[in-house]
Amino acid sequence: MHLVSENLDTSVTLLTSLAGVVTLSAACYGARRTMKRKQVPALMAMTGFVFIAQMVNCSMGLGFSGHFLGAALLAILFGPCAAMLSMAAVLTGQAAFLGDGSMSTLGANFVNMGVVAPWAAHCVFRLLQGRRSVQLDAGQLVATGVAAYVSTLAAAGSLALIAGSSATELFGNFAVIGLFEVALSLVLFALCAHSVRDTRPSALCGFALKPILCACLFALCFAPFSSQLPDGLEQVLAGPVAVVK
Repeated sequence: MHLVSENLDTSVTLLTSLAGVVTLSAACYGARRTMKRKQVPALMAMTGFVFIAQMVNCSMGLGFSGHFLGAALLAILFGPCAAMLSMAAVLTGQAAFLGDGSMSTLGANFVNMGVVAPWAAHCVFRLLQGRRSVQLDAGQLVATGVAAYVSTLAAAGSLALIAGSSATELFGNFAVIGLFEVALSLVLFALCAHSVRDTRPSALCGFALKPILCACLFALCFAPFSSQLPDGLEQVLAGPVAVVK
């Protein structure tokens, strides 16, 4: 799901980079107002999990692979501003150390995965659940699943706009990948919701680190078995390089 420099024209790269800087600055301000200190260790642990999980591509059985996005889960558990900061850290680390994406398209990738996806998930979850604190019940599980699926499709729509690729093909691929996103998001949400230390509706949640760290180790074990198939975006962009004019 990561764009590389060959996919974008210079003007699009500059515009998305500027948009990335502006939205990241807004996220820093927003996170200072909404985050509590007790949430920071869990946010850092979940950021580590998303970083590792995105290294693991799983075959979708249709000639392409997909990986966990994690933006919806982060937005639901910690809020959209904290999710944006987390995704910024993940995407920067991937571009700098793993060559996943590129530094020149970091702004575009951040807009897709770090802005559009978490805010889409946040809006859907709020629409379905209001301002309820995180709890392990059927209503919140359904809302989490719907939010995770919508966030994946929203990111696909943003990708199609920025990269100038076929929206129909991208939506088709990411409609399948979205099911994978939903399954993992539900498992992680259930683990975190089960570990909430303060169940008062007015309290911001503090999550236990143990289930998140266990998920990190579990994902790390699967990293060597990552699928070599092209991911959903790469399959659409295969052949002539898609360039925005």
